[in-house]
Amino acid sequence: MSKIDQALRLLIIEQQLEQAEFLISHIRNGGIAVRPERVEDAEALGTLIEQSGIDMILADVDDGVLPAAAVADAIKKHGKDIPLIGVVGQLSSEAALAALADGMHDLVIRDQPKHIQFIIGRQFKALLNRRSLRHIESDLRESERRCDGLIESSRDPIAYIHDGMHIRANESYLQMFGYPDFDALEGMPILDLISSGQQADFKKIIKDFSKTRQCPESITVTVNPENGESSEVLFEMMPASYDGELCMQLVARPQLADSRLNEQLQELKDRDPNTLLYNRKYFMARLEESVSVASAGKGHQAMLLLAPDQFEQRLRTLGMEQADALLQNFAERLKTAVGDRGLCCHFRDQTLAVICADSDFEQTQALAESLHAAFDNILLDIGSHSVSFSVSIAAVQIAEQNASVPEVLNTAARLLLSMEGLGGNRFEVSDPNAGERADAELDKAWKERLESAIAGGAFTLKYQPIINLMQEDDIHSYELLIRLPSPDDGESVSPEHFLPIAQSHGLIADIDRWVVSKAIELLAQRQSAGINTQIFVKISPDSIQDGSLLSLLESDLKTHGVEGRRLILQIPESKIITRLKDVQQFKAGLKPLGIRFGLSQFGTSVDSLKMLDHIDPDMIKIDRSFIEDLDKNPQHQARIREFVQRAHDQGKATVAEFVSDANTMGFLFGAGVEWVQGNFLSPPLAQMNFDFAG
Repeated sequence: MSKIDQALRLLIIEQQLEQAEFLISHIRNGGIAVRPERVEDAEALGTLIEQSGIDMILADVDDGVLPAAAVADAIKKHGKDIPLIGVVGQLSSEAALAALADGMHDLVIRDQPKHIQFIIGRQFKALLNRRSLRHIESDLRESERRCDGLIESSRDPIAYIHDGMHIRANESYLQMFGYPDFDALEGMPILDLISSGQQADFKKIIKDFSKTRQCPESITVTVNPENGESSEVLFEMMPASYDGELCMQLVARPQLADSRLNEQLQELKDRDPNTLLYNRKYFMARLEESVSVASAGKGHQAMLLLAPDQFEQRLRTLGMEQADALLQNFAERLKTAVGDRGLCCHFRDQTLAVICADSDFEQTQALAESLHAAFDNILLDIGSHSVSFSVSIAAVQIAEQNASVPEVLNTAARLLLSMEGLGGNRFEVSDPNAGERADAELDKAWKERLESAIAGGAFTLKYQPIINLMQEDDIHSYELLIRLPSPDDGESVSPEHFLPIAQSHGLIADIDRWVVSKAIELLAQRQSAGINTQIFVKISPDSIQDGSLLSLLESDLKTHGVEGRRLILQIPESKIITRLKDVQQFKAGLKPLGIRFGLSQFGTSVDSLKMLDHIDPDMIKIDRSFIEDLDKNPQHQARIREFVQRAHDQGKATVAEFVSDANTMGFLFGAGVEWVQGNFLSPPLAQMNFDFAG
């Protein structure tokens, strides 16, 4: 199952806490982040459904707290789209029928993790798709409303045709064909405007469109206006939607007597004035044709997107005018390098495109490779500047499996983004017939890059201040945040991008050791400078499996003469549910060193407060999901007060991160939270130079 990037807000209806925790652990192991909740009565259920934005409900069918039918009724009552999944010990046809009758959407088998992961993942993806569809439909309605206004104000004569009949026409179209208003034209067949000798051809276009939703780009016909003489008109045609109906949009263009002049004018319309390549509209029309050919299995097609590396940086250096000159040079070189192997177009902004007909994977690969060589770190003279220039090239082989314009463009965009993260000056070819070859190659490149960064210490650190709300002290507190610079421009790659890759290749513990050693080294430097400092460091559960990290901590503290109490190590609460014994042993090993231990992302398990008893951390860091929009969420306010009270009762400190406004900080102060951090107070800094006295 592919990883889902969005967190699942899951309501668990299960009497046994241990069983609930195991269910959550199985789901997380399947690549889904979970934000769990529990209920014990119908009233609390209704409140959660109405106010908490629950995505899915997982209910024990055999021994549930609430009957499945009551849960389904509560969902229906509140008008929510919430999948209800039943948990059973064994799956039988009788159990399935009974569950469906009670309003269940699906069932999972309790002791089969793969089955749980598959069903939950499938239902969550389906939910996200439904939400996306509703959003798209809403956007479409709004887009159609705006489009209708633009059509009405357009000088171009525009009409919409459904089943051969006029259903919409703007004022320019009415004037062109001699109608006083749309009432006089509504419902009239388009064939009535076309000379009898050409009606058969146009009728075939209408008939084919009703079957295939495809139409020619244009057709020239003789028309007979209501109030004038016959004349030649070019109808530009494209599929469209009007009032939710699939229809054909016509743009009518009177033809000049000089056909050569018409051709020249059309050529100018199809060209981008800056690059002189074919423009985006022309490109999209050709891409639609390529997709249609591929979907019908009638030939090999390919599309390439090319983007200059670090263009924004070049823009700042050169200025807009010279940047245009750079883009023109880029376009000229591309056209020369492609030759007759493809159609060169200006896709958007600084991105160019090539469409290749009759190009199989080997041919597309060869073209991408030759283009990469043609642009490999060339030096251009642009005005008074000499500019080094390279490009990233994303090529997509179009086949029946991906025969969709959005899918082709999205695939190319993802490849470009990934290559940008790797420093650019690369090419990748996505081939739907080759499985996950491109992804594997990128993954290999990332693994090699991370191994190199670990060996050479290529990571950098940012420092975010952590502020004490309760008292003024002389301790300067920071959290260390790791970054991976891009090799060319030094811009950082987010840890959310590279840490999962590192973990999948068993490299995360090595990164943890690098960060911890740096933290102790920094503490020693600050100690020598007479600055009282403590540092928070996040580590992965992978680092606690053996004794190597503890040995490193002991050795580095001794070598640098640093007190262990200056260091606070944090592990996400959601990552330790199945490793409680390992965490307990690790924490016990920290105690003689004086190092404090904290749980980050606190509040994300079914019963987080019990974690305080199991692990006994020195501090907790409240999960960001409770902090966002805190002033508008009484339920989260109550939970934070509960967390703080329980922590204080047990002598534990509390930290809140991602603080973004004064109202949130005011509430946290009133609730008794000791430490806060977030961009409202200070973004991550390049140096530990925050003014704590200010």
